[in-house]
Order: sequence, then structure tokens, then C-alpha cells
Amino acid sequence: MEEPWIRTLQRLFYPIMCVFGIPASLVTMAVLWRGSLDMTKSIVYYLVALALANLLLILVVTIFRDIFYFYVDITLWWPQPSCGVSNWIYFTCVYSLTWLTVAFSVDRYVIVCCMKLKLRFCKPSVTRWVIVGVYVGAFLVAMPTFWMYVPVLTTRPDGSVFHICSLHRNLSSIPFLSVYDHIQTTVWIILPLISLVLTNGLTVWYITITTRTRQSLKVGSAGNQGDDPEVGRRKKSVTLLAMISLSFLGHWLPKMVVKVIERFTYPPVNRYDFYHPVNVTRMLCNMLIVFSSFSNVCIYSLTITKFRQELFRGAKLILYSLFHGPRSPFPHDKPIHVFTI
Repeated sequence: MEEPWIRTLQRLFYPIMCVFGIPASLVTMAVLWRGSLDMTKSIVYYLVALALANLLLILVVTIFRDIFYFYVDITLWWPQPSCGVSNWIYFTCVYSLTWLTVAFSVDRYVIVCCMKLKLRFCKPSVTRWVIVGVYVGAFLVAMPTFWMYVPVLTTRPDGSVFHICSLHRNLSSIPFLSVYDHIQTTVWIILPLISLVLTNGLTVWYITITTRTRQSLKVGSAGNQGDDPEVGRRKKSVTLLAMISLSFLGHWLPKMVVKVIERFTYPPVNRYDFYHPVNVTRMLCNMLIVFSSFSNVCIYSLTITKFRQELFRGAKLILYSLFHGPRSPFPHDKPIHVFTI
């Protein structure tokens, strides 16, 4: 029996993403944490937390799920509970990425639109607690997925039988897990999307109104518009927020749409039919999510000038060290902050 083309594509895609996606996430965290990017600590904390969730996601998806599916029988290498544990970690990362993006959007909204709340809540100490709270909450909310995924016997194209980690075939017969499976749609899709659209829309609207007011007052008082540093800072803040939000929606919205379609499809889609359009689309969406760990580096490079500069400096230092020894390629420049202890 010939292997479905989507499985062949996944067989090639996930090892490649291991090679490129994991280093990309590590480099992103190194540049954000050690680089001099002229960003507030709160922004750095949020971006590092998002990069860490991306790293954990790609580790779980590529190594403990799909690579093991294609190349080894999971029961030969890992005990049976590892299937549930890996999906527990996977959904912890999913919820963390979703709600960290929402938290970052709310933080930017408060910074821009709520002057009184800004002084109380938009501080690095509060940001750290928010991030920890999101991770802990995601870990607890994702706990039921431990029982939703079990090793299932399946057949390879060559006829051999082995175990894969998959959704429980009789999930609807377990009331608690069946209800939780439907609640996931609200926790993961509906509430985050409403929150993102609302906060980002209000932030952009407020900045647009205040920018027009400032520019009109400046034109009326000085006779020309000139450069306004405050307007420039707001535009950079909105650009970064927009790029992160659009990246999140671009990588996750297709999977969310497929999830909703699966909920309302009757009879239910057979998840083991790898030629069904819904299953094929879902698998492509999963690959798109994993690809976000690599594409986020490109987004930060395009959006944050200092990030791009520090990234190039770090790469140049590594290449220089490989060919010329440990001497610095920037003897008269500022110390290198990236990839150093």
C-alpha cells in the first residue's frame, strides 16, 4: 500500500524543522535576552516567553510525536504514559502561545491608552508574574489532554503493525473528556480571537486619534508638522504589536478554522483517513504552526532594527571565531552582547 503524500511530506518536513527551527528559537531568545535592543524589559520578557513556548512546541511536535511516528514504535523507546505527557506539554505550549500573545496585546493597550493603569501594572515585576501565571494556568488547563491521547495500533504501508500516539478512538464515550474537548474550542479559539481583535483594534484607533490631534496642534502652533518623537515611538510600538498579532493569526488561524469545522462535521471525520480534505488541511496547518518558530526570527529581523543588527553581529562573531580564533571582529566597537555569557 502506497503511503499518502501528506505523510511523506511530513516525514521530510519535521526533521528539517528540527535542524532549522530549534536553533532559530534559541538564537531568538539569545538575541532578545542579551542584545541591546532599546526595548523595555516588559517587551523583552514577553518576546522571550513566546520564543520559549515556540521552542518547547517544536521539540514536542517534531521529536516526541511526528518523528517517532515515522521512524520508531513509541512503545519500544518510551513508556505508555509518555504519549499523554507529550500531548499535555504540547497543549500547554499551545495555550501559552495563545494567551501570551493576548497578554502582550493587553499590555500594549494599557501602555498606550490607560495612563493611570500604566503606572501600576506595566512594570517588569508585574510582567514576570503575568508570564508565570499564563504558563501555570496553561499547564493546569491542558492537564485533561493527558488522558485524551493514547498509543493506538496502526499499520505502515509495508503492512507492519506498530503504535502511534493518537486521540482516543472512543473519546465521546468518556463524558468529562468529551466536554473538555469541546471547551477547548472556547479556551483556544473564541476567547483569544475576540481579545486580540478588541485590544488591537482599540490600540490602533486610540493611536490614530491621538496622533492626528498631536499633529494638528503642532501644525497650528509651529506652522509645520516636523518630526514628533512620541509619534515615532507609538508607530514602532504598533508595528511590533501588529506583526506579532498577524504572525500569530497567520500561523494559528487556519488550524483554528479546521478545528471548528471538525466540531460541526457530521458524521465525524475519520482522523485516520489521510486522503480526506479536512485531515490533509489539518496536517498542513500543523506544519504551518511548527514553521512559526523559524518565521518569527524573520519577523523580528524585519520589525526591530536593533534585533537585526545584533543578529548580524552575533553571526559575524561566530564566523570570525571559526576562521580567525577568539579575537573580536569589532575591536573598536561596543562589546558583543549576543551569544556571550
